[in-house]
Amino acid sequence: MVNAQAKTPKSFINVKDLGFAVVATDELTGTTYTNVTQTRGLQKISVETGGELKTAFADGLIIEAGNTDGSGKIGMTMHAIPAEIRKIIFNEKADEKGIISEVAGQQNNYVAVWFKRERRDGTYQLIGLTKVMFSNPKLEGETAKADWDFSSEDTDGTAMHRQSDRKRKITWDSASALGTEADFFTELLKGAYKAAPPTQVI
Repeated sequence: MVNAQAKTPKSFINVKDLGFAVVATDELTGTTYTNVTQTRGLQKISVETGGELKTAFADGLIIEAGNTDGSGKIGMTMHAIPAEIRKIIFNEKADEKGIISEVAGQQNNYVAVWFKRERRDGTYQLIGLTKVMFSNPKLEGETAKADWDFSSEDTDGTAMHRQSDRKRKITWDSASALGTEADFFTELLKGAYKAAPPTQVI
């Protein structure tokens, strides 16, 4: 009998195609999304959804082990966050004079978020989180110098399970030769992606 051999994995070399959609409703009866928007400028992203490993001891040994769902975390660095994306994820609203005010008690939106990880051979993986709330990024500035650097913006978020099906992270890999990218978006956005193709924001 010959043991199965896993294929040699290929590493990821790039991230791109960052997208967001507002969670319009999230009830036990169903989840709906609006404002499906894709943007450029993603520099770095990290997703942590693994839970904590718990062990039980008896008779001087580990007798049982299991992992918890854990708290989902996402960290994101962008070249700059466009105004259209800030409106979606931070719930920023400008008045008739273009002034944006931070109001006491105002909440950021729950959003779905997704992105693509590409390999050198052209295959890629899509990763999506069904329900995230991001914190507002810090505002930083630095005086111009003779040898200056481009700025970037960072934000962190908490990833939750949506109520309708208790799902949090959705992934699909083009190298699997199973399903399609459309299947991924149907599972992640429950039809909102097909109903309204994503608006491109640069």
